[in-house]
Amino acid sequence: MDLRELLGCFVLMLGGLALLQFNGIPSRKLGMALLWLASGLGAYFLTDSVLLAGVMLLAWIFFPLWEMVFVLRKLRVPRHRELADARAPRDEFEELGDMTQALVEAGFEQLDECRLRPAQHEQYYRIFVREDGLTQATIGYIAQGPIGFHFVAFTSNGKDGRRWVTWDYPLTYGLVMPPTMAVYRALHCRDVTELYQAHLDFLEVNDVRPDDLAAGERTREAARARLEETLNQQIEYNISRGYLAPVTEQDAENFCYSWRGTLYVAGQVLRDLLF
Repeated sequence: MDLRELLGCFVLMLGGLALLQFNGIPSRKLGMALLWLASGLGAYFLTDSVLLAGVMLLAWIFFPLWEMVFVLRKLRVPRHRELADARAPRDEFEELGDMTQALVEAGFEQLDECRLRPAQHEQYYRIFVREDGLTQATIGYIAQGPIGFHFVAFTSNGKDGRRWVTWDYPLTYGLVMPPTMAVYRALHCRDVTELYQAHLDFLEVNDVRPDDLAAGERTREAARARLEETLNQQIEYNISRGYLAPVTEQDAENFCYSWRGTLYVAGQVLRDLLF
């Protein structure tokens, strides 16, 4: 490797690291692509072997995917889950106050704070309902140990039983959504206000008018029941499609990812990395 080749790889790595500092998903993906390219070029310049360079590039993809497959196969998912009273994780979730204020200013009323039980990692939800009852908003915080992330979801229920969901869930979702749920993942939105407008646009694009929506009861119990029903409906659908399978034939309450489900999630992760 001569000096020009070394400098070229160094510039690509610096560019990739710089892009990773931005919050936008496209910038982060481009940053990862530059680091990926720099590693492949570095391997080629050092060994003068296209084969070894290709192995290096493939290793970036297959090693993380294989580790994820191992984790998914070990994961246990309870069939029946419920929401229990909880207090906000204020120390870990500093943005919660600002997000709550933004929803209140958009016409939503806070009704509940709860956690999903049982769960292998912390899942906290703060639930809001709009004054007209047509849209329910949820701030979610999911954490395992010191690592966590948050998202916001807006849900409107049609009178025909269809659910319309707009959210900014930042990671690949590990379950297949039922056909009765139309989901728009709006990662481009910078704040809660933009995300709510994206939800209204999502409804408009699909010709869903306010008259087509069912107004939900604006009580704490009803709001929690709607979220609980949505979460458990996803589990039941994935069981029925074979993405989740019983851990043992005698255990009807605990499920794990089948090979079909594992390969599906791995494929979704790879898609999100590339596109």
